[in-house]
Amino acid sequence: MKKVTVFMCAAILTSGLAFAQQKTSAKKTKAAATKKIEAPANVKDAFQQNEQFAGTTDAVWAKTSAGNWIASVNKENVKTAVEYNAEGTWIATRSEFPAGNVPEPVLGTLKNKYPSAVVKEGWKIERADVASYYKINIDDNGTAKTVLLNDAGTIVD
Repeated sequence: MKKVTVFMCAAILTSGLAFAQQKTSAKKTKAAATKKIEAPANVKDAFQQNEQFAGTTDAVWAKTSAGNWIASVNKENVKTAVEYNAEGTWIATRSEFPAGNVPEPVLGTLKNKYPSAVVKEGWKIERADVASYYKINIDDNGTAKTVLLNDAGTIVD
């Protein structure tokens, strides 16, 4: 009986130590997740040289699995993500517009082409290799559609 009691006490003690270790590692993981990421100086400089974002101090930086850097900012009710490569060369800008904040030329075309459609969300996508365009998600009589338009509001394929 004495051996069983000693065995039970040892089992309880070791399980308590195991749970204590798990809790400590969870704290370390949480602390690592809240650590602020800073982009390299050349990437930050390229971001600040963009006249649209000059003087912006609230950019939140993230690094992609491809090694690119993305600065996320919220300016005038538009969420924008600006992507740069590791050398600081601009790759793309994606601006998310709320449904009621889509530019008028784009909205006018949508109302003409899809009169009963409801705009759900939209993005302006700018890239170095193609002309900028808008990607708008709409609900047209219960059917979800994505429409691509250029800056003038013309539908493109």
